[in-house]
Amino acid sequence: MVIALLVVLGVDLAVLLAFLVVVLARRRWVMSQPGAFRGVIRVVGGDIHGLRPKWSRGYGRWVRDVFVWTKAPFLFRNELLEADGLNQERPARPNEVKRLGEEPVVIQVRASGATVELAANADAREQLLGPYRKPVGTMGSA
Repeated sequence: MVIALLVVLGVDLAVLLAFLVVVLARRRWVMSQPGAFRGVIRVVGGDIHGLRPKWSRGYGRWVRDVFVWTKAPFLFRNELLEADGLNQERPARPNEVKRLGEEPVVIQVRASGATVELAANADAREQLLGPYRKPVGTMGSA
């Protein structure tokens, strides 16, 4: 039915197929980057161009202290956030974020004069924390 409607409207199916292939190839490339994870992001204080106060889906990864956010669904735009520090880490509240598994983790980061929250599945906690994860096996100070 949808294909017939597109043909009637004059949409070339080869163009749609090529677009779909490009989007799927881009998704595969984004996920192959070191430290990449699927999650959501929102601005909770201040203003960052390209991000909203509402949860937005996409893929994130840390490159040193810069957070690279690739927006879903087409994955054609990256937003770069120069992080100033980690404010907090907490488990997500019930029904706060959806489709991120049983126990999503939320972190709050200061970036570019604003505050953003990032959330991901608990399995992606290490990638989510990026440069703010604590080294494994460290002892308390003497």
